[in-house]
Amino acid sequence: MYMPTLEINLKKLTDNARIEKALLATHGIEVMAVNKVFDGCIETAQAVIDGGINVIAESRTYNLKKIRATGCTTCLLRSPCLSEIEDVVRYADISLNSEPAVMQALSDEAQRQGKTHQVLLMIDMGDLREGIWFAHYEQILSTVKLIEELPGLALYGLGTNFNCYGTVLPTVKNGEDFLAIAARIEADTDTKIKHLSAGNCTSYHLLDKGIWPVGLNHLRIGGLHEFGIEYVDMKYLDAFHHSQKDVGKACSDMYLLHAEIIELNSKPTVPVGELGVDAFLQPKSFTDHGTRKRALLAFGRQDVPAENCVPQDEAINVLGQTSDHTLVDIEDSQQPLKVGDTISFELDYTGLLMACQTRGVQRHFKY
Repeated sequence: MYMPTLEINLKKLTDNARIEKALLATHGIEVMAVNKVFDGCIETAQAVIDGGINVIAESRTYNLKKIRATGCTTCLLRSPCLSEIEDVVRYADISLNSEPAVMQALSDEAQRQGKTHQVLLMIDMGDLREGIWFAHYEQILSTVKLIEELPGLALYGLGTNFNCYGTVLPTVKNGEDFLAIAARIEADTDTKIKHLSAGNCTSYHLLDKGIWPVGLNHLRIGGLHEFGIEYVDMKYLDAFHHSQKDVGKACSDMYLLHAEIIELNSKPTVPVGELGVDAFLQPKSFTDHGTRKRALLAFGRQDVPAENCVPQDEAINVLGQTSDHTLVDIEDSQQPLKVGDTISFELDYTGLLMACQTRGVQRHFKY
């Protein structure tokens, strides 16, 4: 059965994880590897483990169930639902939390299963997603005490997040404010906070600039080893093994989508007839470039949106998509393309996420 193929280079993923771990270790930072873009893929989790990172995070409990087969320490990256507490304790060693009701349920279930579940207490430093608001110190303090008191729970550390919802950047100021909250808690309790998890790969830009707040010792990272980038300046790090294309998006030949040509012909570049809207109810405008050779490919927007994939052959241009078709202009390509050949695309983060989520794309691993 035909499906477009997503090729994942596991060797590069392992190499990047190894470099990342060593690089961050020089700054006293421990790494938790985020595998969620791959939708619980065991092979990608194992590649990162082979690179020396032994804590793997996913945002879905059913994916944690799959990757536990690697023997790694697992973390649920999204706050647990009360309706999934049994599975959270069974499949996650650590979870991100902020709600006392959820922690009580975790405690009850951990006792039932004879386990100790570790809690990363989330503090919202301004990005407005999960966590106790940073100005509500008494609430933070009481929640830390609750975790310490509840049987079956242990405090993994304090965590915060940046740049995902509110686009708030990690800065020296909010990093030092986070450190100050931790120091105040330690002064007001007998608790030693082991991990100060200061965000995701966007935090790397502070290290890159030499202004990392000393004392922040943990990051939850995916994009840095998956693409060799952090999303503040959208730049590639010299330490990583990736190519760069001038496309305004972060792309990498670590992830290639191969799609088969199902029709090949020359047609006008402007539709003939009265125009309405496309399959997604969007109006379109067209520029007349005369008659051009083009290929119809067997994948569409329900697989990977066109704006998130770039043809490897720079002479090929994407014209557009419907649900199941992608149209590309191949007039200027020097490849002797024919029906049945494949055209390859590099994927950005969103493209990779979509390709890993859909049932319509099969995976192939390069070792």
